[in-house]
Amino acid sequence: MSLTINKEDEFFDIHFSKQIENVNQTGQLMLAYDGVLNTETISKLESEIEGKILEKGLPKTVVKKVFFICVESLQNMLIHGHKDDMGAQHNFFILNITPKEVKVITANLVTNTAIDKLKTDIDKINSFNDPAELKQFYLEHLENNELSDKGGAGLGFITIAMKSGNKLKTSFEAINEKRSLFLMEVTINAE
Repeated sequence: MSLTINKEDEFFDIHFSKQIENVNQTGQLMLAYDGVLNTETISKLESEIEGKILEKGLPKTVVKKVFFICVESLQNMLIHGHKDDMGAQHNFFILNITPKEVKVITANLVTNTAIDKLKTDIDKINSFNDPAELKQFYLEHLENNELSDKGGAGLGFITIAMKSGNKLKTSFEAINEKRSLFLMEVTINAE
């Protein structure tokens, strides 16, 4: 069993390092977190995020979008991220900025059996080119869906896409026969 957790820890550490390297080549790292999430950690991260984005002197509308997307992403990882065989929940969160955009990069564990539904849901969200159509989809989804066993109505990705105004960029990398790393990159235009 300890080999599984070590492999998953190592897998996340390698991908976290790779993402940090990419960020440093293309923009400026504002904040990075690699570890377990709980409500206390999220609260601390929210304060750090707020401070970092306010320091950049971005327009108020951009600050609000970035903060909302960061908080929603962290909450999604906490609530919906899966645990390994040892009960550990692996996550990472990266916030970076370029002259034209702010990017939020998140990663968490997902079960391999959940990947097809996640891909289908995200493909549907990304299929809308008109913001009004995406909003209509959100309203229909809100009206027609019941709460899941984890308390959500499946609205997190939709609201993130609506706030960002851009497509969600996602990928899945298999760790073992049970779980994969789910990586999501959200871009917010800085202008």
